[in-house]
Amino acid sequence: MKKLFLAVMLTCFSSLLFAQEIKPIKQNLTFNIDNLGDGHIELAISFTAAQWDNFKRVMGNNTDLLKRQMERTLPSYYLQNFAYKEDAMNRSYVLSFDALGMAKVNDDGLWQLDLDMKKPDITKLSDNVYTLTSNYNAQGALIQQVAKVVMPAAGSDFKQGEDSFGKAIFTYSLSPDTHGTRLLLLVLGVLLVAAGLAWHFVSARKLVSKNTQLV
Repeated sequence: MKKLFLAVMLTCFSSLLFAQEIKPIKQNLTFNIDNLGDGHIELAISFTAAQWDNFKRVMGNNTDLLKRQMERTLPSYYLQNFAYKEDAMNRSYVLSFDALGMAKVNDDGLWQLDLDMKKPDITKLSDNVYTLTSNYNAQGALIQQVAKVVMPAAGSDFKQGEDSFGKAIFTYSLSPDTHGTRLLLLVLGVLLVAAGLAWHFVSARKLVSKNTQLV
């Protein structure tokens, strides 16, 4: 999801300042994917003193600017539950939000997570946890990015690969009993409500019919 992070940078900085900067902007990201394929994303960025001053001049206290930029950049996902936490002493902030439908079932019946990161350095921490390290240049500024991807612990057969454009993807299996539990509970709840309404309607009709006969 390279475009997500570059969007934040391009929103907050000018190319002139970028050209003057030598130290990289550091980004730490965490993607937590649940059993339904929805992702909770945390984006933590730290700045040099000059970068922070420029960031605050552009953004001020208008944190909705980041939210709107994310929504414009990621139209394929429904984004919700935005939270922004700032640490002025350390010139850093954390932006977190949920992106529904990050992982989807592909044509082979496997869950697939597309990260839009081309040829990153990938380190396997465990079967379902990986880190991806990349360096980008955005209008003259170097961006160091470390992304941690946490896929569902209930999954299996986790594999890393790349799409036809050379961008990193992950695939994994997740049994229907696991990722369908929440959906099943929702369906059962709807059926129970529908059954209750039907019973109430039938009972009401019987009561009306009985009262009519008595009259």
